[in-house]
Amino acid sequence: MASPFTAVIRGMDDWIAGPASLLDELSRVKSGSRVIGSVADDGSELEIRPVSGRKPSAPLSMPISEDAQPSAAFRSAVNGKTVHLGIPASWVIARRIELPMEAVSHLDGIVASRMGALSPLPVSDIYFGHKVLEIAREARQVTVAVAVVPRSRVAAALACLNVTEARQVLISAPLPEGGDVTVSTFRQLGTGTRGRMKLLLAGILGTSIVAAIVALAVGPMIKDSYAERRGAVEIRAEKARQAIAFAATPVKAQTAPEQTALNIKDDAVSALGALNDLAEALPLHSYATEVSFADGRMRLSGRTLDVPEVLTALESSGRFEDSKLVGPALRGEDGVTSEFEVDTRPLLRTGGSLR
Repeated sequence: MASPFTAVIRGMDDWIAGPASLLDELSRVKSGSRVIGSVADDGSELEIRPVSGRKPSAPLSMPISEDAQPSAAFRSAVNGKTVHLGIPASWVIARRIELPMEAVSHLDGIVASRMGALSPLPVSDIYFGHKVLEIAREARQVTVAVAVVPRSRVAAALACLNVTEARQVLISAPLPEGGDVTVSTFRQLGTGTRGRMKLLLAGILGTSIVAAIVALAVGPMIKDSYAERRGAVEIRAEKARQAIAFAATPVKAQTAPEQTALNIKDDAVSALGALNDLAEALPLHSYATEVSFADGRMRLSGRTLDVPEVLTALESSGRFEDSKLVGPALRGEDGVTSEFEVDTRPLLRTGGSLR
């Protein structure tokens, strides 16, 4: 009887197998992992040509026979790669079927279910594949080409590729009307790479579990430290609020002359305060390029997507009044924004409040 630990290990291995297979497939979809092969018309010779993507490679060949052994170069060119094997047209049984357009998403199952009627040979003795040839949108029909390849025809060529340990063999079956259909032989090798992928995923999963356990253990200590720091920040924030409130309180002088001087100061327009009010009032799509003050008024130049919205924003902010456009707004070089110039009067500040 297997122990619970062994059962858990097996379950994890089965669970990791799926993602490992996907990563293995992705790792092999790259330049140089594909080989083009072809079988001679008389079936006596197999020729392959690696697809390097940069410069053409010289073709390699080997005789197709039971006792034939591939050369080292041939074996190296095919080992672990996907082979697209072209075969003579005489080896292919071609069929055409008409289906409604709605059946396109279920072609695999439909073709497999009809293979008993399409093939003169039992399904166990053939390889088959299909390809959409034509779509008639008005009639809402699709024409599908089906290629049937007897296993006995390609058995010798596949045996030669098996010796070279090709990862996967896809048969390119030519059609009478031109083109070809890819027929899978359902043969793949890659257990070594897949095992490494599984080991890598297991390592990542183990690291994630350890990190989660450490986070759960250290979490309370981090929260306590954050609570202390948050308390210190709240104390500093309260002191800052008190200082701001004190600064905003109107200053009262002890004597009449001093109070008169304070009133004059409070009645003066603060350029810094006006700029702060302007930054809060302007719409997000607007910005100022030049600001000037004269005789209690402010002249503003800038760019915006909507000039009337700038005037509305200034008047509705409660910080500016008597806002008006100086001259016409000019469309910018980008054709989207407009250059504008606005004259407005900032409201006076008295002890930090509006008057």
